[in-house]
Amino acid sequence: MPTFETFPRFTADLHHLTPAQRRRFRRVVLEAFVPDLRTGRPFRRGLREARKFADSRTVLRWNPTRIAV
Repeated sequence: MPTFETFPRFTADLHHLTPAQRRRFRRVVLEAFVPDLRTGRPFRRGLREARKFADSRTVLRWNPTRIAV
């Protein structure tokens, strides 16, 4: 039984990684991301998204859970 769901964009991005990049991604998830999730504290600095990168992406400007009826 899966405990997570992946989006098509994630799957496509993952397939575009080189084998070395995939190994590094998996190692970081298992050795840093998952342990940080288990602590319940904010992610360590190296796992946070860089502000410059975040600002460069399209941002959802409205909250889909608050649609007026």
